[in-house]
Amino acid sequence: MEILRVDKLYKIYGKNATSVRALDDVSLSLETGEFVSIVGPSGSGKSTLLHMIGGVDTPTQGDILLEDENIYSLSDRELSKLRRDKIGLIYQFYNLIPTLNVRENIILPVELGKKKVDETYFNEIVNLLGLEERIKHLPNELSGGQQQRVAIARALICKPALLLADEPTGNLDSKNAQEIVELLKDINQKYKTTIIMVTHDLKLANYAKRIITMKDGKIDSDEVMDERVK
Repeated sequence: MEILRVDKLYKIYGKNATSVRALDDVSLSLETGEFVSIVGPSGSGKSTLLHMIGGVDTPTQGDILLEDENIYSLSDRELSKLRRDKIGLIYQFYNLIPTLNVRENIILPVELGKKKVDETYFNEIVNLLGLEERIKHLPNELSGGQQQRVAIARALICKPALLLADEPTGNLDSKNAQEIVELLKDINQKYKTTIIMVTHDLKLANYAKRIITMKDGKIDSDEVMDERVK
């Protein structure tokens, strides 16, 4: 079943002679439960595309449909609710609130939505991410890898339909980077969460089942891993 459709997406910065096409006629479709990596050189448009899909930037032209709903036809309030309830975002920088402990950081999206925390699910993802001994710790008491695990748990706490990871290992050493991507793969398999990960690391990109390569704001290739030689 299709969960995401990107249709003829353009993002142009500037005007006339100084304009830059960050995205140039990009179209793609994702099925529920896919794990997709987006790779490409710096400036290829991969992070711009992810930000458009996440509803944090506005396209110049084109449509993005999440579960058949055009996200850019929504009001600001409706879009904020959709981002909170249906889209989980993980960034290179963990963006944890320094005065909140691990539990408080994780459940913050639930509280902002004025909902009740599903304690069974909370404990499940905390255990999956190896954070059960760190619940009362503040972010500055955690390693970089642990902070990124907290950021992943926070992105998962509302049970999103779509999980977006923008260079999630960019601040980590190779060991922690591999562990984080392995966790994303586990999450994809356990919860059937659709995941899109932007990365510059081709080795890590190969954990996904599908790799989209971008170049000059366009999709240069779109390959399914089952058809590739690892």
